[in-house]
Amino acid sequence: MPLARDIIAAMAILKVIRLGHPALRTKSKEVDRKELSTKFFQKFLDDLAKTCVKNSGAGIAAPQVGKNKRVIVVHVDPKNPRYPNKKPFPLTIVVNPKVLKKSKITKEDWEGDLSVGIRALVPRSKTCIVTGLDRLGKPVTYRLDYGFHARVFQHEIDHLNGIFFIDRVKRKETLSELKEWKRYWKNKKMLRSRLK
Repeated sequence: MPLARDIIAAMAILKVIRLGHPALRTKSKEVDRKELSTKFFQKFLDDLAKTCVKNSGAGIAAPQVGKNKRVIVVHVDPKNPRYPNKKPFPLTIVVNPKVLKKSKITKEDWEGDLSVGIRALVPRSKTCIVTGLDRLGKPVTYRLDYGFHARVFQHEIDHLNGIFFIDRVKRKETLSELKEWKRYWKNKKMLRSRLK
């Protein structure tokens, strides 16, 4: 039986593609159960999860590594400096995820992406219910009542439909490169004064 450290060492970090790559604008295909059960696809799931963690992401979708399959990974770690003070969400792989229901009430908050060094304010439903399959093909349902978790799931599922977060930005003036975002927008007081 291999040790956990051996399994982790065997996982690969995949290359995250950048905005402009056609895979980010292509609708992804569903994963059938036969494909899901293969060693090759199971290794891909491990590699995608490791890529998310190593890049300090709150989530990643398969198209971000150039594979147009309906798979997302979500992992909110309170130790991640990019997401301080956020409630944790365990490392989770969801295959063929769908937003079953979402609240009409929306909230605008900052989003970024591993595929581009840009941030912007994006409106999203505050809560949602997501269904899909776990890595073993068993049905799963996530009732996401915490806004940040609901946001991450919606963001990653958008990737599966060829939608990028910048497509949902209403206030275009908030689109900022990461360095400029840290300088001009990160502070809430600065944000309020700029959006008056």
